[in-house]
Amino acid sequence: MTGIALVLAIVFIAIVLFSLETIPLEVTALAIVCLLMLTGVLTPAEAFSGFSNETVIFIFALLAMTQGLSATGVMHRAGGWLARLSRRGPRGFLLGLMLLVVVFSAFVPNTITTAAFLPVALRGAKAVGLRRSRVLMPLAFASILGGMSFLYGTSTNLVVSARLDGLGLRPIGLVELTPVGLPVALLGIVLLFLLAPVVLPIRTGVGEEDGRARDSITEAPRHSKALLAISLFATALVLGTVGTVPLSVAGMAGVLLMVLTGCLDPRHVFRIDWRVVLLIGSMMALGLAMDKSGAGRFLGSFAAEVAGVGGPRLVLLCLMVLTVVLSIPMSNQAAALVVLPIGLSAAAGLDVNPRTFAMGIALAASCSFITPLEPSCLLVYGPGRYRFSDFFRLGGPLTLLALAALVVLVPWAWPMDAHGLSGVAAR
Repeated sequence: MTGIALVLAIVFIAIVLFSLETIPLEVTALAIVCLLMLTGVLTPAEAFSGFSNETVIFIFALLAMTQGLSATGVMHRAGGWLARLSRRGPRGFLLGLMLLVVVFSAFVPNTITTAAFLPVALRGAKAVGLRRSRVLMPLAFASILGGMSFLYGTSTNLVVSARLDGLGLRPIGLVELTPVGLPVALLGIVLLFLLAPVVLPIRTGVGEEDGRARDSITEAPRHSKALLAISLFATALVLGTVGTVPLSVAGMAGVLLMVLTGCLDPRHVFRIDWRVVLLIGSMMALGLAMDKSGAGRFLGSFAAEVAGVGGPRLVLLCLMVLTVVLSIPMSNQAAALVVLPIGLSAAAGLDVNPRTFAMGIALAASCSFITPLEPSCLLVYGPGRYRFSDFFRLGGPLTLLALAALVVLVPWAWPMDAHGLSGVAAR
């Protein structure tokens, strides 16, 4: 119990420091890692294991490869093309970008989608006169929303599917999430379209102009290699996503090939926003501490007892809210895996369809909108010059809308009394 209290205290400290932003986020994240080691919650190997995680390495590789896409003029052309799709001004561009990202992220993990579209969004926003702070957060949120619609849209879906299969339940079907995920995504896009111009700040800086100037130095000599750069980027993306080769291998091979073929200047490989890598690696350590100490299971059990006083729909809502809350200090996958057994136990106790709760938990794990600690949000945090509170201002209403839609749509798609549809799978 002492370990649980200690970890929860560290989580509270982390959230407070992240919210106040008196210390840079990356410094706070590393301080939390050190605190976890000094208190003995994690060993040094465990604390730094996040930085060797395949996803973190792949994100670094994607950021480096987008430098190659920029250097060969791909991003400049794509941004201009996207801007031309919108003939109704900046808001039309924003809507077109979000819809395109939703479709793309339904088939490609949302973090990868955000990384791929980030430079395109910057170019397109410049062309239509939109500040990056008004574009990048909707981009990240749209990629997360799109990932809810399809099995391969996010690794969380795959993790939950594998866990269900391991428990003897039917794994998630390829398009099983679509009847619920797609309407939620479209509702989210409407809300983002209406609220983003109102609640998001306008922030600019010298760095934005410097970045444009640096791109126009680096791009001109390599325009002839644009097609090659796209091919290498797409190949690494596909091979890593479908699991043909490990994510880290696909990413690093892509970077190496871009350098060897002259698409990417080796001096620019490490010119990425390292805060993203530091934050993601550090948050993985905090998630591991939540899991190792039992803090996540403790919170889940407590919430299940509280929810037990209401009906099945209230229990479903509480499980989804708990998943969203746990996804702040933990990864989405870890949060889902912590709450999933609680949900299945609750379903058994209430004699309702366990798949209703399982699908609700899986979808709620993708509702990480209230803080920038989700990898897709971290990717845009620096380039968008956001503050921690900015995400709550737009992500708070989006989270409430998503949960409200899920509590209605999930029991409709997976009826609570349909035991035969969700029991032990017939192989």
